[in-house]
Amino acid sequence: MSDLRDALRTLVDNGLPKDQVVPVVQALMSENALEDDDDCKYLALVAEFGTDALDACECNYDDCLLESGCGDFLVLTEDERESRWDDCLESYLDDGCVEGADSFYFDREKWKSDARMDGAGHALSGYDGNEYEVNGCGEWFYIYRTN
Repeated sequence: MSDLRDALRTLVDNGLPKDQVVPVVQALMSENALEDDDDCKYLALVAEFGTDALDACECNYDDCLLESGCGDFLVLTEDERESRWDDCLESYLDDGCVEGADSFYFDREKWKSDARMDGAGHALSGYDGNEYEVNGCGEWFYIYRTN
């Protein structure tokens, strides 16, 4: 991802107007020319949040977390979103956040199904509960601000 980030920064530093960065990013994403999920996640973030996210870089402890001057963002593929969402809901139950969850009669799957009605942003975005969807590089990316 650093080569792509550096290339976009170089374009801006050499005179590409910032308002033209997002169309370049969208063109790259629509071509499906990038094979690296990390590059696609970076482009999805810039496509959604514009040039404020140009400085985003991977967090060293979570390859789905991108840190930038405008905030930290969890950028997930659809499979990653489903897995993390399920893990988050399971954690809620395991940590005793739901009264009666340890009961023999408690239906964990039914509770998780009901909890999913609020959307993934409610569980995965620690900042504002929003979920942003970006289509590009041949798949959907889901973005959650975490701080």
